[in-house]
Amino acid sequence: MTDYPEKTYVEQNALDYAGRIRLDGRHVLVLGAGAGIGRQTAFAMADLGAHVSCVDRDIARAEAIAAEIGGVPISADATTHEGIVQILRTATDRLGPLRGVADIIGIAHHAPLTETGAAVFQDMARFNLQHAYLLLAELPAYVDEAGASVAFVSSISGLRSAPLHAAYGAMKAGLINLVGSAAVELGPRIRVNSVAPGQTRTERMVARHQDDDGYWQRSREVPAGRIGETDDIASALLYFVSDLSSWVTGQTLVVDGGAGRMYQYR
Repeated sequence: MTDYPEKTYVEQNALDYAGRIRLDGRHVLVLGAGAGIGRQTAFAMADLGAHVSCVDRDIARAEAIAAEIGGVPISADATTHEGIVQILRTATDRLGPLRGVADIIGIAHHAPLTETGAAVFQDMARFNLQHAYLLLAELPAYVDEAGASVAFVSSISGLRSAPLHAAYGAMKAGLINLVGSAAVELGPRIRVNSVAPGQTRTERMVARHQDDDGYWQRSREVPAGRIGETDDIASALLYFVSDLSSWVTGQTLVVDGGAGRMYQYR
């Protein structure tokens, strides 16, 4: 009979929960760090003590956030294999092996299925799914021996169907499935999770709906009573990257102010 030491219950004393969320001295890679949720996530990781590699297609934006938080700016095309390898090599050459990754890269396109077209569909694939696949395939060689945690930004569009979301929703659904598969294949050394935001106020979203009063009214008609902010999503990513979530992997956390619980009644 195999002896399992874990079968004996041991009472635990009070643990250092504040310490579990700290990232002191850890190297965290933030992809899409130049604006919006990514920028706020870079601030969050640095605020908890991480050394942050700040990746953005726009080198000026990468340099700006890196200067503010004392991080390392990196600019490359994360949708290609060459770009992913460049990012990982540059980051680890500068700051050492990775302990965490927060990946916010993605683009949205909302249009009728019959009007989307192959080029847009391919862009949705590159920016919302392909880059994540390439990252996970290369990541193990660049991870600290103590392990790492990866957190992606998916979307509630990947969890339920919606009109005008065919291409975007399909890619986010693929990302959510990829998260589950990668968690199984890369564990226990690497944990993989995702955050699925609802409507979140970003610079891009504000510009798109600036004159649509109905949109802003609807965004408040959720149980939480307000639209999401970038720090709401950054906080969830921080949870996944930190040791507070050390027994959580392969999961998608919905952060939508409760909106998804209302739609079934409308």
